[in-house]
Amino acid sequence: MLRTIPVVIGLTAVIACGVVHGFWNDRWQPAKQPAEAAARLDNLPLSLGDWEGQVIDAKPSATAGPISGMIQRRYVHRSTGETVVIAIVTGKPGPVSIHTPDVCYGASGYNVGQRTRKAVPGTGAEFWTADAVKTQATDESQLRIYWGWNAGTGWRAADDARQMFPRVPVLHKLYVIRELTGTVAKDGDNEPCQRFLQVLLPALDRTLFPSGT
Repeated sequence: MLRTIPVVIGLTAVIACGVVHGFWNDRWQPAKQPAEAAARLDNLPLSLGDWEGQVIDAKPSATAGPISGMIQRRYVHRSTGETVVIAIVTGKPGPVSIHTPDVCYGASGYNVGQRTRKAVPGTGAEFWTADAVKTQATDESQLRIYWGWNAGTGWRAADDARQMFPRVPVLHKLYVIRELTGTVAKDGDNEPCQRFLQVLLPALDRTLFPSGT
């Protein structure tokens, strides 16, 4: 459990960054559709195939604004012990589209590598991914980060989410993060985040868009 602490702290920093920006720009007004979408977030199952989830109670205090809802969870593979942490943010497109991990993790002391697009086999989804390293005097934290957006037409790695989703009523942003261990990080389709996303996305889409809404 202790190994996931840097991941949770980093996610909180990313989300808080967007929350503060929303207040500064005075763009947050309540709306019915984002609130209804946010109410569905907790319906995401904790058991997803071979992965078992645990709720992380780290919600920001400003969830009533256009970042209408957010959940954070830790999922552990029952056989391998591989662990990923996810965060899902829901709200109006303005606040949700900004402050990606490559920006906010950098502001939190991480050296974020070049982002690349990764397709998730069998899902039609595409995410950005990057590795982030934070070196301290006696410790080094290495993370692999996946992130993308969905306005009801599939998960996308947008070059500029503000331009790609300017007028949609509700936008969702998903982060999937794991801590890298050992000298070699798994990559390709067998990468743990990729395998988890193949199980997560069908259940998440059913949760966020019931009956195609």
